[in-house]
Amino acid sequence: MLSRLYPTILDIDGLLADVPHDGYADAVAATFADPAMVATLGGARLGEGAAGFIARARAHWREAGFGLWFLRDMRDGGFAGWGGLRRCELAGDRGVEFAYALSPRLRCKGNAVRLGQAALQLGFERLALREIVAVTTAENQHALGVTERLGFEYVRSLDRPSGRHLVYSRTAAAHAAA
Repeated sequence: MLSRLYPTILDIDGLLADVPHDGYADAVAATFADPAMVATLGGARLGEGAAGFIARARAHWREAGFGLWFLRDMRDGGFAGWGGLRRCELAGDRGVEFAYALSPRLRCKGNAVRLGQAALQLGFERLALREIVAVTTAENQHALGVTERLGFEYVRSLDRPSGRHLVYSRTAAAHAAA
């Protein structure tokens, strides 16, 4: 069930954030084939097709009432990636994660921070979440900078099949105090 509390379409300073649908299949497939994109996603996504990724993203929206948005650059209509909030499991603990993947042409321009600000605001103020986490690798300097600018605090490291990841947390109390 989709939630009125977490919009299914949103303008985030020139990025059109939309619920995943099959119209994004070619763009997502191209993203999975782009070495610059998969480098920040833990490597090649050869076994994960675009249709499956879209189906899982849509199912998350139906089950949780929120999820990842697929993004278009409204200046040129080009696919820009995805981002938003999604349920996650970290070492047996369930939570909600801010996750994103932006096209390289849109990185380092404040887009990830603006996307994160919108997602965090909706998560804390409308969904009444107590905590949102962010997970990245130590090598992903861009994501580390984004988590810092969004006020996330380091919690712990976590070993995954794709390597060591760093877990950051932002609480509703810290959000309210900012």
